[in-house]
Order: sequence, then structure tokens, then C-alpha cells
Amino acid sequence: MEIEKKTVKFLLNRERTIYKELILYEEAPDDEDMVLVETNVMGKEMKFKSENFFSALLALRRQLEKENIQIVCNGSAKCVYPSRMQLSMGSGRKAYKLSMGQQAKISNVVDIFDCDERFEFVDIDKQSKYYAEWLNSVMGQ
Repeated sequence: MEIEKKTVKFLLNRERTIYKELILYEEAPDDEDMVLVETNVMGKEMKFKSENFFSALLALRRQLEKENIQIVCNGSAKCVYPSRMQLSMGSGRKAYKLSMGQQAKISNVVDIFDCDERFEFVDIDKQSKYYAEWLNSVMGQ
């Protein structure tokens, strides 16, 4: 069972920055077919299990957004989204940096738990909207 610890930035109420550790399990301790993401933010232990890391990150983000907390990592960037293949093959740890009107390229693959400070970090709805707009921008090319 592969376990990785990654320190990630969190924004509280869009102003206060804290750094917390994410614990990433390639295989959840109780289910080897699932991944697990664990953290402790503001005294609350959070664990999210899913088929891939991107889905687990989305579940974590949903919970954090309810408390006006934003995780600042590539997986929460407006222009970052995984392809179906990235989600189905592997652990969903990689995603594309997308540009309007341009096909996704291998050279634009990023780790969702890394942080490129040049990105705009947004809530789930804004990220999903950008992805839908990007899809429309490349259809028919």
C-alpha cells in the first residue's frame, strides 16, 4: 500500500492562509480498489474514498467549500481538469491544463496535488463551467 504525505495550502475565508498535510493512499486500507485522501483542517478530520484521486479531491473540496475554505492545488485550478482516460487508467492523479480553443496536450499534464501559483484557483462550479466551455471550444476541430 503506497502512502504519500503532501503539504498543501488552504485559504480560510479567502484571506487567511494555512498549510496542512494531505495523506494520499494509492489503496485505501479497507478497500484496495479505492484511493483515500485524508486531512485535518480546523480540528476536523476529513477522509474521502473514491475510485480516483480527482473524485476524492472533489469530495474534499465540496466539504471545505461549505465552510468557506479553499484548497489551493492544481486540482482546484479553473483551467485544470482530467480526461476520462486519465480517470479510468491509473489513479486520477494527473490532469490537463486546458486552454480555450486548443486540444489537450501531453506537455500540459499536471499533478492535481502540486501547486502552480500562476493558476486561478476557484470553486467546483467555476471549474466545471470552464471545463464545459473548453469542451465546446474544441468541438469540431
